[in-house]
This record gives sequence, C-alpha cells and structure tokens, in this order.
Amino acid sequence: MAKKSKKNIFKIITGLENNKKKWQIATSKTVSSEKWIYHVLPADAEAPNIEDVRKASPFLIVIGLGILIFLLIGGRLFSLQVVNGSQNLKLAEGNRVREKIIRAPRGIIYDAKGLPLVKNVPNYDLTITPSNLPYSKEQRETVLQKTAALASVSIDEVKKKIAEKGVNSTQAILISKNISKDNAILVESQIKDLNGVRVEVNPIREYLDDGLLSHSLGYVGRISEEELKKNQDYLLNDYIGKSGVEKTYERYLRGVTGKEQVEVDSEGRNEKILGSTEPIPGDNLKLSIDFGLQQKITESLQKQMKLAKVSKASAVAMNPQTGEILAMVSLPTYDNNLFAKGISDADYSKLLNDENKPLVFRPVAGEYPSGSSIKPFIAAGALEEGTITESSTVNSTGGIRIGEFTFPDWKAGGHGVTNVLKAIAESVNTFFYAIGGGYQNIRGLGPEKMKSYLEKFGFGNYVGLDILGESKGSIPDPEWKERVKAESWYLGDTYNMAIGQGDVLVTPLQIANATSIIANGGTYLEPHLVSSILDENGQLKTKLDPKIIKSGVISAKTDDIIKRAMRQTVTSGSAASLKNLPVEISGKTGTAQFGPNNSKQHAWFTSFAPSSNPTIELTILLEGAGGGDVYAVPVASDVYKYYFTR
Repeated sequence: MAKKSKKNIFKIITGLENNKKKWQIATSKTVSSEKWIYHVLPADAEAPNIEDVRKASPFLIVIGLGILIFLLIGGRLFSLQVVNGSQNLKLAEGNRVREKIIRAPRGIIYDAKGLPLVKNVPNYDLTITPSNLPYSKEQRETVLQKTAALASVSIDEVKKKIAEKGVNSTQAILISKNISKDNAILVESQIKDLNGVRVEVNPIREYLDDGLLSHSLGYVGRISEEELKKNQDYLLNDYIGKSGVEKTYERYLRGVTGKEQVEVDSEGRNEKILGSTEPIPGDNLKLSIDFGLQQKITESLQKQMKLAKVSKASAVAMNPQTGEILAMVSLPTYDNNLFAKGISDADYSKLLNDENKPLVFRPVAGEYPSGSSIKPFIAAGALEEGTITESSTVNSTGGIRIGEFTFPDWKAGGHGVTNVLKAIAESVNTFFYAIGGGYQNIRGLGPEKMKSYLEKFGFGNYVGLDILGESKGSIPDPEWKERVKAESWYLGDTYNMAIGQGDVLVTPLQIANATSIIANGGTYLEPHLVSSILDENGQLKTKLDPKIIKSGVISAKTDDIIKRAMRQTVTSGSAASLKNLPVEISGKTGTAQFGPNNSKQHAWFTSFAPSSNPTIELTILLEGAGGGDVYAVPVASDVYKYYFTR
C-alpha cells in the first residue's frame, strides 16, 4: 500500500464553453481514513435531499390541481346558489311547472235587432312546445319523428320550425292546422307519451251572413309575424281581427286569455294542476245594421243589375239623425268564411283576378264621377255665398256654347226659365254651369269656392267610418290640375265640375253622408257601424252616441230650400215614379258619364224619407247601368216599401 499521508485530492469538473474555456477545478473537503482518503463533492452531500424533492413533486402537482378544481366548483356553486340563486330557482320551477293557455271566447256580433251574425266554432291545431320536449337526444328524435308522421310532414320541416323559434322556446309552434274533430281525437290518443306535443283547441269564426256583410264584418285570421311584433300580449298561434269591424273593435271582441299551471315530472308528464285563471270572454257588439234591410237592398239591386246587364253595384242606408249605418251593400261580394281558416292560394288568386273585383268594398273604397247627384251641394254653396237666391233664374235653351265647345243640357231644347228648385228637381245642367262658372246674369262660384263647400260636406276627404279602407275621392281645382296633370285650368273644367263630371270623383258613402247633412238640417255626424258594446250576458256596457263632426254646415234657410228642391225631384222631377208611395220621399237622381269619350253611364239616386222628419237616407249606385231614374230609382222604391211597411 502506498504510504499513509494527507493529500489533497481534487475532483475536476469540466465544461466546455464554446471550446475555448479552461478546465475548472472545484475545491473539495478532505476526509481522512486509515486505508483510503476520500474527497466528497458538495453535490454528493446534497443528493438525498434532491431525491426527496423529486419524489414529492408529482404529489404536489396533483394536490394543486385538486385545490384549483375545488375552487372552481365552489365558485360556480356560489354563483348558481347565491349570486343567481333567485333566477335559477325560477328556471327550475319552469322545468317543473308548465303553463297551459286557455283562450277566451271571442265576442259575438249582432245586428240591430239582435240577430247573431257570427259564431265561434272549435278548431284543432297540432303543436310542439320546444322547451317541453325530452332532454335526451334519442327520445327527442323519436318524438319529432312520430309528430312528423302524424302531421304528414317531413321531420326536416318540423326541425326547421323549431330551429326558427329556438329549442328553448316556451311558445307552441304550429305543426298542422285546422285538423278535423275526428282526426283531432285520433291524434290526441297517439300523443299521450309524446312530451311537448299537444292538440290545441283554438276557436275560429263562422260567419252567418251568407257573404252579404263580408266587407263590413271583415274576418279573423291567424296572427302574422308582423302583427305579433306590434301586439306583444298575443301568442304565436292566436287569431286576430284582420279587417272590418273585427279589426277595428279587436280590443273589445278578443277577451282575456286564461291560464292553467300544471306540475310535471322529469319526463314532462302531467302530475297535478297547481292553479288556474279562468278566461274572460270578449265583449259582444251590436251593429246599427239591420240585416233584413241589407238582404232587401241586395235583392232589389240584383234584380236591377240583371235588367241593366251589369255586374257591379253598391248602396248605403243611414240614419241621418244619428249617423248610424243601417245597411251597406257591395256587389259582387265574397264569402269571408274562406279567410277564417286560411284561404287557399287557388281561392285567393281567383278572387284577386276576378274582373269584377269582389274584394273591393265599393261603398267606401270605390271612386266614381258623381254626375248630377252632387248638384244639391253645389247649389247649397251658391245660396250660402249669395251667388243666387231662391228666385234667381237662368234660361235653359239646351246648353251653353263657349267657342268651339258645347256644354249641353240633357234635354233637347232645354228646360226654359229655371230657378234653383227646378234646377235640382229636373237636373238642369245650364243652371249649374251658371252658378259654377258664370253665365247670363250669374257670376259663378268658381272652382275654389265650389271645392270649399264640397269639402264642408265631406267630399275629397275621409268621411270617418269606424272601419278602415275609405277612399278620399277627388275634388279638383286649378292647383290640383297643374300639380297632377301639368295642365292649365279652363272654364270648361269649372262647368264640368259644377255638374259632377270632369275630374270629380266621390264614394257612395260620401254622397250618403252629404245627403244626410241636408236631411238632418245641416249637422255633419260621423257615420258608424257599431251602435253599442254588450257584456257576455248581453247587458249594455257602452252606448256609442252620435259624434258631431260639425254643426251648421249650411244655414237653416239654405237647408230648407235644398230640401224643398229634393222633394220636388219626386213630386214633379226625375224621380216622379216615387210620388205615389205612402211615405214622402226627397231625392236627387244622377247619371254620371265615364269611359272612352264618356260613352258609359253610372246610375245614381240619393234620397231620404220621410221628407219632413227623415229616419233613413238611401244612396244607390249601379255601375255602368245608364240613367239613374231608370235603374237606381226602382231600387229605392222597393226598399222604401219594405222599410216603411215592415
């Protein structure tokens, strides 16, 4: 063995630093031994501790992850139960409690004598409520497949409808509509285990008027997306008034929807009823329309239409003392029951393409040249302005010639010396040319004054009926002609305006309304179809009193002159065929030219009775029939006989 001695032993640790560094020598501790001399490096001394750290690291990572997950779960639970606790409780209740809608019966509409014009009939719809479908994807798919088969539609169509509203939607989505009662019973027996699928009873209207009041009553149809946006308290499959009285008085007729809360199990099956709110039926409406009178006017019009070989006509009957509409006829008409369940494309196309336009409500939306039916109101303006007096006369010799133009009377050779009474009774054009544009010793009103007085009687504007769809008509003047036609105004325009020709356009309702103003002594009353609102038991809730638009439209003196002139129309003028009726009638005939070269004529007659204290005003129009005295007056004769002898 080598000689025992103390000796420094160095362990050399080498490292290469870019191949340029020198060897590095680390000093060490010297350990003595009898046989061996050991040198222990610092790293060797720490080796057990490093090994312990290496063994503990995986466990520390796992523990750290565990703590992190615990904190996340705890935070989430805190958020769910504390921060959003009340909201989530409501959502949980929503999953446990389902709400069933109970639709209120819609109010009934009656005629003036209490005759029901509509009724409610059951209508069955197959629906899906997405939020009530099973949570399981497989179960949900099964429900959708079976529902699609029951509705005879593709499952893709069902899924598309659900996707449009959202899988969490709580509103019922329509899958199949208007199921028959027998099929509804059959379907209900097959959907007991299909959670979220229901057959809903959604009553619809059945109209009992045989189409005679389709335009006035309007119809109820399923609510559209656009309507739903404007009516937030309606549901997706609700019905709503679309036109006529049904639309205007929707808020009265609809009623208040009821609700039933049902507890369901985890599979969506009904467990028990928790509570319910009964629906409140809608109010009933009583119209001012007398359905018997409506039928009589329709029947008489159709008879005259057949004689005249025309297919379009209209009529308005009013109470001039109240503004109540007693009848309103538009021919041809249509059956609004077609719209109640949702009209087919074929039926709708047929109505739209019918050349007689049955969907047009002629009394309020039809615009026609008035012809001589407007003359009483022109005469009233001339009397009010002092342009004429009752004794003012014009010599009618057959017409007026201005340069190369002739403005004729209807009677060859003229009517001779004529005052305002005779002018209205015999419809003398020359007299009205004079008071409109001037002739002989009469200076004339001029177009602006004529327009002003016609507007006082409601022409050229909405009359104010309580349903939508009115037309304004047209009362021209120089400014209007320049703006609309880019043409100058001539004396001939004034003459034509004075006899209701040229660009003058009116509706039958406007003529009826203006005649009522004469009949009642000069008061403009707002026309209306509904007279009162009744509760579900038929007891009066609200009486709709006459609404005065304007009093004193003309003076009592002027009104008296016009009334006597219109009475003379019947006693010795163009409506003399009515003079033997048991009631005194006052009126004005009209024969309005239209079409190419004014080759066609509308037949007008507007009147009221009894003359001294009128209770009914009646305006008749047969489109393209010919003379008013020939075709319109006989209708009035039939109607007045019926009305005053019933």
